[in-house]
Order: sequence, then C-alpha cells, then structure tokens
Amino acid sequence: MSENKEYYDYRVRFSKHGAIRYIGHLDVMRYFQKVLRRAEVDVAYTNGFSPHEITTFAQPLGVGIESDGEYMDVRMNSYISCGELRDKINNNSVPGIQAISVKRLPPKSGNAMASVAAAEYYIGFKEGKEPGLLAGNAFDAQRITELINAFLSRPEIILQKEGKNGLREVDIKERIYTFEWDTAEKCFHIIVDASSGYNIKPLSLMELFMSFNDDSLKENSLLIYRADTYTRDEVGELISMGLIGTEE
Repeated sequence: MSENKEYYDYRVRFSKHGAIRYIGHLDVMRYFQKVLRRAEVDVAYTNGFSPHEITTFAQPLGVGIESDGEYMDVRMNSYISCGELRDKINNNSVPGIQAISVKRLPPKSGNAMASVAAAEYYIGFKEGKEPGLLAGNAFDAQRITELINAFLSRPEIILQKEGKNGLREVDIKERIYTFEWDTAEKCFHIIVDASSGYNIKPLSLMELFMSFNDDSLKENSLLIYRADTYTRDEVGELISMGLIGTEE
C-alpha cells in the first residue's frame, strides 16, 4: 500500500438488537464485509495474496448482549459524506443492525480496537431469575446502594482472569469507574475498563458483587445492554468513541 496515497477514514457507530444479538463477533465482521460490498462504496483493501477490506472493530460484544454503542472504523479510497455512508450501510443492512452515526476521523487517529478504554452497561434480570439478594426487597434502592458502597469500599477487588500462562489475579478496584443502581430502570449501571489489559466483563463484575454478599447469580439470568464504548481524550478523560471526528 502506497504511503503517499490519500485515504479517508470513517468511524461507524452501530446498534445490535433483537435476534441478531445472538450472532458472534466474527460473524458481525463478515456481515459488514458483505454490507460494504453490497453498498458499492469505495473501500480500501489490503495488499497481498488475499486482500480484504480495511476495517477495524472496537471491543467485541458478548453473544446475547444488545447494544447501541458498537464501533467500526473503515478506510475509503475516495471521499464520501458521512450521511451518505450511513445511509448506504442501512439500505443494505438487515433488521437488528443499524448504523446510528458516521464520523470522518482526523489524521493519525487511533483505530477503534486500540482506542477502547471503557464500556458502559445496564444490567437487569430476567423475570423470576432475580438473585436472592434482591428477592423480596422490591429493589430497595437505598439498600442496594449501601451494598454497592460496601463492595466498592474494599481495599482490593480481585478478579481472576485467564491469560496465556493460566489464571492470574487482577485488582480491578480502580478500574470500576461507575457502579450504581438505576432506580427508574431497576437495574445496575456500570462503566468499567474495557481495554485490552483489563477488559472487565459485566458478568464477571456481577458475580464478584454477588459473592461478596454471600449470594450468586442464577444461570442465564442477566439482561445486559451496552450503552456505549469509550476512549480517552487529550487530558485522559473518558469520552464516547462516537464523538471523535467530524460529520462531513
């Protein structure tokens, strides 16, 4: 690929709802490859024996989780307006996946995968599968908040993570940026580190929280929704990945 050639980089924010939430990350990647071909947009390709579209996806979404905060970066050979690219994707998509917004990325932006710093989730429970911790308490907001504060006040919050050399213990206390009870929605609201070094899964955090309170989750009991994915700005503050770039 010529370093002198001018390319145009875009970030697509998309949603994933309904039955489509049960397809895995690799299938989502292949799906967008087909969508971009059907849309007949001027996507840039890699060189080599088996060229493929230059796209990068942010943090993979767990199977069964719905989201309005998924991101894909795509490189184009020629300019296309953000609105036109969004419409072309949606016109060639299927129900359940929709491009919410498109931004033109500034030069030398970090790609979607490398830029991920955190993810925001809302975590509820399927009817009849609430943990004993919540059963019979009508989701008492004050009591749940006290339990959360007690959990967060621990000197360490140790999570066991699977690595190349087996299980390792990681202190995630400073990597839990928000952990609160949403009274209106009757669910937990969390923002946690989602970078490659930590990548705290909502299920893992809820299991730790329940264990701390001598409780456990029932099998397949959680309803998880990812609201957004975050990167960090120039001063290190968390910012939605969808705010990077311009609408041109």
